[in-house]
Amino acid sequence: MKRLTVLMAAVFVLFSAQLYSQPHDAKMVKKFMEKLNLTDEQKKEVEKIHADAEKQAIAQKAKGETARVDLQQLLKADVPDKSAIEKKINDISDQQAQMKMIRVNSWFAINKLLNPEQQKTWKKALEHGQELRAHRMMNEIREHRKRIPHPETPMKESE
Repeated sequence: MKRLTVLMAAVFVLFSAQLYSQPHDAKMVKKFMEKLNLTDEQKKEVEKIHADAEKQAIAQKAKGETARVDLQQLLKADVPDKSAIEKKINDISDQQAQMKMIRVNSWFAINKLLNPEQQKTWKKALEHGQELRAHRMMNEIREHRKRIPHPETPMKESE
């Protein structure tokens, strides 16, 4: 039972990591950038912020993928080490938090470049993006639930 609980926790962590690593819709970002009516200087700065954030995100994603592979190996062990598994799950959670902070920091860096009118549009873009991510996550969770039976759901015995 303990092994099943740890395994379910690991599956949850791996699945939730996929949800948060979805790439931004490039068309939506471009559309919002056009609405901002950026100056040439602002465009250059925004491009630099995006490039820096992308580099950081790539590095964090690599760390997360490595940690997930490590977690899979820990779970496959003949005698799984609960404390090592918990530590690895915490490492993955930390990596996910860092990914979110990269997004937040780049949002604030761009917001700082904008005039008050542009900031209003930028804030609306953030709110819209959050709604889209929440909707996408709920759809992914629904699909996930369809594919994987719940532990409480009794399995039918074959005749």
